[in-house]
Amino acid sequence: MPAWSEPQDLKTWMARGLSLRGTVLFLSVLAILISEVRFSWVEVLVGRYLAVTNSHRPESGSVWEQGRLKQVATQTLEQMVTQQLTAQREAREASSLAQLIDGLSESQGAMISAEQFKSLYIQIPEAAARNLFSPILMLRIGAEKSWDRVYMERENGQVGIYLLDRGNNVLSYKTMTDQQLKSTGTEPHILAGTLDEQPEFAGRIYPADRFFMALDTLTPEIQRGVLSHPGTLLSAQGTPLRVGVSDEVDADMIRIGIEMDTSQGRQIVLTMGQEWAVWQVRMLLEPRLSKPPSGKMRWPLGRGDP
Repeated sequence: MPAWSEPQDLKTWMARGLSLRGTVLFLSVLAILISEVRFSWVEVLVGRYLAVTNSHRPESGSVWEQGRLKQVATQTLEQMVTQQLTAQREAREASSLAQLIDGLSESQGAMISAEQFKSLYIQIPEAAARNLFSPILMLRIGAEKSWDRVYMERENGQVGIYLLDRGNNVLSYKTMTDQQLKSTGTEPHILAGTLDEQPEFAGRIYPADRFFMALDTLTPEIQRGVLSHPGTLLSAQGTPLRVGVSDEVDADMIRIGIEMDTSQGRQIVLTMGQEWAVWQVRMLLEPRLSKPPSGKMRWPLGRGDP
């Protein structure tokens, strides 16, 4: 049975539908739809709401992750570029080959011009320079106008030095150990303490006056082989007390330690000498010694400082 309020016929139903209330409702809905299509105000309101509440919502989803990865990649790239530029600037400003090499890291190499490398090369001791690159080789590739730059990199505790042409083709290269690198510095390396605290000099420590007296009796060539830059030792602070000779030979070079008495206490000035020349001094200090067999890498134990 139909409800008493239900229209009885089509005319009554249309009369109710076209009433003032129905017309106002229909026009309101139509106006809302038209304004949304024209102005997209719903999307604008939703966007503004999301923008206001953005800082309070968790960062999640693929879009957020992609944005985060892009930001991290940009920051990493900027750091790499900054580090590379810094390394290149320090390499160009280096006043010695040792300083340039000390500035190298495991992840950053350095590129310098051939002219700068030659200016640093002529500063190092002659023996160390010949162990690095032959000057005749450098003159030859320079005369051929093929040598343009030098690339250096540190890897596994060693430094590789590459002579390159304009096309970055390797003309010659050299790998140097830490001990060889120390011999390239014209400034003496200084350690605090005494020679007795350095195991490499054990049994091969001599009074400084005896050592230099023996050295003074040898030829200038041998003297240069033992101390290629004596001026750097003269400029060191303090008075020499004892001289120690290392028991290890690396690329025909051997380390010499000179113990100094300074106002700051005992210090050791380290330098490098050629094996054959240092041996001449030791034979004067210890006549019982004989020349070691070719290729022997360790010195026989000598007489220590009384």
